[in-house]
Amino acid sequence: MTLLPKTTHALNTVGAATLPITVQSAEGALMWDTTGRTYWDFYGGHAVTLIGQAHPVWIDAITRQARSLSFFTGLAPVPIRHEAAQALCEFTGMDVAWFVNSGAEANEAALKIARKSTGRPVVVSMINGFHGRTMGALGVTWKYREQHAPAHGSSRFVPFGDIDALKEALGPDVAGVIVEPVQGIAGIVEPPEGYLSEVARLCKENGSVLICDEVQCGVGRMGEPLVSKSQGVTPDVVTVGKGVGGGFPVAGVLLSHEMANTVGAGEHGTTFGGAPLACAAVCATLKIIQDETLMDKAVQIGQTLKELLLELDQVIEVRGAGAWIGVQMDQPVAPLARALLTRGFMVGTASNPTVLRLSPPAIMPVSACRLLVTALKELLNQSIEEAA
Repeated sequence: MTLLPKTTHALNTVGAATLPITVQSAEGALMWDTTGRTYWDFYGGHAVTLIGQAHPVWIDAITRQARSLSFFTGLAPVPIRHEAAQALCEFTGMDVAWFVNSGAEANEAALKIARKSTGRPVVVSMINGFHGRTMGALGVTWKYREQHAPAHGSSRFVPFGDIDALKEALGPDVAGVIVEPVQGIAGIVEPPEGYLSEVARLCKENGSVLICDEVQCGVGRMGEPLVSKSQGVTPDVVTVGKGVGGGFPVAGVLLSHEMANTVGAGEHGTTFGGAPLACAAVCATLKIIQDETLMDKAVQIGQTLKELLLELDQVIEVRGAGAWIGVQMDQPVAPLARALLTRGFMVGTASNPTVLRLSPPAIMPVSACRLLVTALKELLNQSIEEAA
């Protein structure tokens, strides 16, 4: 396998987690490394490539936009920006959209909006939650805080899914609550039924802003435009990213009209957010998701994986839905992930060392799902034989 040269000028921020392959090209759900070997992509580039790689509609949209207007300041209207905002709001059922570059930037803006609109300093967030690695987002992210302490902003952490703990944490100083409807990096962790609607009720009762971080789980990955909406909750603010641009770096802050009216001129800004190329990518991605019924296909992938994986004795639980699946194993999964890579399957891990994270494109063939589980079964049986 080809490794990057030690003399590379690219900063390595992942350390030992660097994959021992160099990916050169991809199409659909398949990738090729520099040796010509193929891999089924069950990781989706950190849950980004929901529509798959090199989709012709997506390529055409960006190409046409590049030929007409590749970039222009946000100080003036650009038709494609309004088109993308309208498309995203219609798709998600939210009222107003503002485009930025990453999920972390979207969450930074959401935190600012909550604090400014309420005049309160504290944001309640969840143990094992993840909202980004920039300084403001680190204030509400459970991991990675210690290396950059003190993280910015007043935060209060409570266990995810624990309503009683949330009740105790709320008070007149709480600007808002930020929560992933399904925790991603933690290992695709789902809360108890009815949890999010109760969080919404408590926020409203306390005069606090509800921020749902759907950067990873939203925009169709779990078979719904927004997970929060599917649970009967309309948040004050929703952040989206990852798959919303089909691989182009773009994210969004989605607001209710009430929250949007609290935002004044100059309070937020971004040079590249809402750029024409990014907005063309958003429009194309949403069109592909809807025209090709990718949410239904994601559901089929999830159902297939769950059914097959639960047949394995070493699998304790399969969580999530659609193309967003967490596989709780009875053993550490890092060796399994490495071994699967050698067999042509790229999968993800989680902060929980016994969870495999699967976030494939929604165009992943069901036959490839079967091949993945067969390969995993063979590896597990091989481990049992070696231990005997």
